[in-house]
Amino acid sequence: MKHSLHLYGTLGPACASKEKIQAMFLAGMTGMRLNLSHSNLDDCEDWLQQYHEVSERMHIIPELLVDLQGPELRIGTLDTPLSLSSGDIVFLISEKSFQEKKENSDIFSRILNGKDEFFIIPCPEILFSYFDEEQEVRLNDGKIVLKISAPLESDIFCAEVIKGGELTSRKSIAIKDLTVPLPVLTKTDKENLKLLRKYHVTGVMLPFVRNADDLITLRKELMADNMDYIRIFAKIESIEGVEHLPSLLPFCDEIVIARGDLGNAIPLPKLPAVQKRISTTCRHAKKPFMVVTQMLASMEENPVPTRAEVTDIFQAVLDGASSLMLTGETAMGAYPEEAMKILSQTSEEALRFKY
Repeated sequence: MKHSLHLYGTLGPACASKEKIQAMFLAGMTGMRLNLSHSNLDDCEDWLQQYHEVSERMHIIPELLVDLQGPELRIGTLDTPLSLSSGDIVFLISEKSFQEKKENSDIFSRILNGKDEFFIIPCPEILFSYFDEEQEVRLNDGKIVLKISAPLESDIFCAEVIKGGELTSRKSIAIKDLTVPLPVLTKTDKENLKLLRKYHVTGVMLPFVRNADDLITLRKELMADNMDYIRIFAKIESIEGVEHLPSLLPFCDEIVIARGDLGNAIPLPKLPAVQKRISTTCRHAKKPFMVVTQMLASMEENPVPTRAEVTDIFQAVLDGASSLMLTGETAMGAYPEEAMKILSQTSEEALRFKY
């Protein structure tokens, strides 16, 4: 049966070999995404060469999507990963001051209350004019939660870990119920856009789309380099994006229901209804849409998915999704080929049911 869905994997260290890429194509994959939140296109040249060599050998014209940094806030570079537990003390320091102040324990000692251990996280400068006591700060797509307790200086705030986990460099950071104004494209984004033709990129994913102007800005950037043929994928990851959804449709090629950060922006019990609302709007407007995030999250570590995961995939197809995407399952997971096979087989079952 020929697939009428686009099924994407995410390129990463777990699947960057020719053998893995070929196996994923044979399992039903139609294209791949490259996440540029932590790197740039030139850094990934070897991976991309493997991808294109395999597709050429298999006589496949592959789709390649790049996911820009966009207007998203991320922590800075950590010396080593941090293992945070509930109750731990954390100091949020501006990236500019990080190297200078992290060795000066006297700054922090007066607030430690006898505790020997504390952690320091470098944060974007812009956040320090928004931080306030009792705010909830979410890291790594909400997997880690802090509560700000007190400012030490204008660019140093103390916080307590409410929900722990392992934190690595360049993970997302957001203040609950607060939107921080940011430019549409970062300097790195603009550099990567110049390289799209070189690496045969077919689509660009713009994170945290807020309004039509964001998409128009990206389109103008592409047209300036004669790359208006490249498709634009608008990622809906905020309340603002959901509210402006109808006005976004004329300015993108596909909507992406990005449930990771969207699930941070709204209470999780409301997320399924918001997903339904977006999919219904897109379907009525005949606008293609993608569903992404934790489609098969358990398969990062296990060879068999949960019943809830395959039901989620099945329902997304019945709702009319034109694309489904795996992220950490293929980029970092232990079973990238198996995950793609489950995604493909479950989608086929849903298509048979639908038609």
